[in-house]
Amino acid sequence: MNILIVHNKYQSDNVGGEDIVYNNELECLKIKLGKNKVFSYEVSNDDINMLKIIFSIWFSFYHYKKIKNIIENKNIDIVHVHNYYPLLTPSVFKASKDGGAIVMHTLHNYRLWCISGIFYRDSYGICELCIKKKIAIHGIVHKCYRKSLAQSAVAQASFWFYRAIKIFDNIDYFFVLTKFQMNKILQLEIEESKIILKPNIVNIQINFSKKIEEKMNYIYVGRLEESKGIYELLETWIKLEEKFILTLIGGGPIENNLKKKYCKSNIIFKGKFDRKTTLLNIASSKYLIQPSLLYETFGLTIIESMSLGTPVIGFEIGTRSEFIEDGKNGFLSNKKKLRETIEKSYLYKNYKI
Repeated sequence: MNILIVHNKYQSDNVGGEDIVYNNELECLKIKLGKNKVFSYEVSNDDINMLKIIFSIWFSFYHYKKIKNIIENKNIDIVHVHNYYPLLTPSVFKASKDGGAIVMHTLHNYRLWCISGIFYRDSYGICELCIKKKIAIHGIVHKCYRKSLAQSAVAQASFWFYRAIKIFDNIDYFFVLTKFQMNKILQLEIEESKIILKPNIVNIQINFSKKIEEKMNYIYVGRLEESKGIYELLETWIKLEEKFILTLIGGGPIENNLKKKYCKSNIIFKGKFDRKTTLLNIASSKYLIQPSLLYETFGLTIIESMSLGTPVIGFEIGTRSEFIEDGKNGFLSNKKKLRETIEKSYLYKNYKI
């Protein structure tokens, strides 16, 4: 069996879970099947040319030809597409089908139904308005794609076009990452026979033997933005005693404002770190906190944290209850009870990770 893994990487200063999962899967398959059986095709958003993309976003003949040639020349049996937007475009699905391969796509987000991909809108919360409309304009009106009216209009128009030409019909199977996501996708009218539950691969290569009771600080890892629950987290933290120390790893457009507003000795903004340094910081922390307000499709940092022996405190939204067993490997909480949960967690010792 020959496999081609396809991925449109995000910008190098915004590496997220999808890029990590893609790299993990590629490495794992090469070990399992052999390097001569596994091929990859990737592009990066670092190379986006805003003028050119207005014309190429509808269908990339360039990537269509490249993918189809690889399939035919390397006798590819399966093509697994991770992210395809915006550079690759769904042309990669048609190229894969026309080349004679089985076509699989991991739903790392909900972009087929929501141009932001996350069913969340700032200052509003969970938002599913667009899935209820045949011609959805809410994503444009609310600037849901990169907070830009122009880019949102192009993004929404491109997905109208993709659906009009039925290009997603070229996908044979969809990978979903959790039971919650599977149920959500079934509600969105994807055939059950085309859905496969396949959790993400986690690759941890750090040995860390420090016991939980010897650890002290709490840690947040992720982008600093409203949808990640950063305001709820910091509003809670400024009310806690000084012994509760929070380290935040990650950046975002509101980082400087957060530093000014939540300037307190037990709130430490570290900025962005490389992956190894981030994992070492998670491993040395008493708890990882995951206060995201949206439907995370997986929650990679939760599994990574537990793999390093660090329990997780997370809001009981979406997938988190599938990973966090309250009182065993962490705590499930909500916005109103977060302070109470953190205070309870400080002296807790009955973990099973």
